[in-house]
Amino acid sequence: MSEADLERMMQDTATPYSMASEAPLSFRAEGYDYDHEVLVTLPPSHSVAPDRSYPAVWAMDGTIAHRLVAGIVDMYTLGQRLPEMIVVSVGHPSAEGMAGFAKREFDLHPAGSIFGDDPLAKSILTEGAAAGFEEMSAGFKGDRFLDFLIDQLRPELTERYRMNGDHALMGHSSGGYFTGYALFARVGGFRRYLIGSGTHPQTLDLEAAYAESHDDLPARVFVGCGADEVNNLEMAASRLVSRSVFLAENLRMRRYPSLALKTQLYADRDHFTVIPPMFADGLEFLYADEAEKLTPLLA
Repeated sequence: MSEADLERMMQDTATPYSMASEAPLSFRAEGYDYDHEVLVTLPPSHSVAPDRSYPAVWAMDGTIAHRLVAGIVDMYTLGQRLPEMIVVSVGHPSAEGMAGFAKREFDLHPAGSIFGDDPLAKSILTEGAAAGFEEMSAGFKGDRFLDFLIDQLRPELTERYRMNGDHALMGHSSGGYFTGYALFARVGGFRRYLIGSGTHPQTLDLEAAYAESHDDLPARVFVGCGADEVNNLEMAASRLVSRSVFLAENLRMRRYPSLALKTQLYADRDHFTVIPPMFADGLEFLYADEAEKLTPLLA
């Protein structure tokens, strides 16, 4: 660090250098008989720049993802790898225990089988505890949850926290299912998408239908998976890696002129250890177009 860099930093006492978290909020989505917990972390300048608005990244899985995503954004904002942004996570309070965590499955999956027309995968899953997952699938509410985020919750938070209309959606596992589904179920609903270790069969159908009538897809999309996920029987049966790669390959071959796409497979990473590097790399790619406009911290 040069003397000039240090002097410049010492003179800046007006803006906090770290993000600040709001108290949890509670919202009732249409079609639900329980509330969702909404967590919001605000950019450093939010409290001192009342006329400024910000992009927003929506991280699925509530509290389990929020701290990680907000921490990455906080550190990468300081290093000028990301623009300042609002981090939002929607889920259920940790105090509800695993019963609250299980509600994510109803939020993040559209109605219908997550295995599609795949008898081999279904035969594997019926051997384990996940067999009941298929029975529950008719009650999944991914379509309603997506409408809730865009039509009900977004206007409320935009007014309250000054979002600027540049929205990103990200998730892993069931959150990845949901993010890929959202890309085609509500085209243009978000501008940026991080799809982690999961692609719903319905997403592949929606992608194919979209391609039949469109020659462009304006979006930035990052697809990531852990290579070791194929070594787990139930995750292999869920086709977490293969369907995600198939989606990415299809998008690459469509040659959409306005699509920025990157796919990353992480060697020696499993379903959980892949999350931190994938989220960091994915966010950096999603906002590369904005980060290039920033002035480096150390010039």
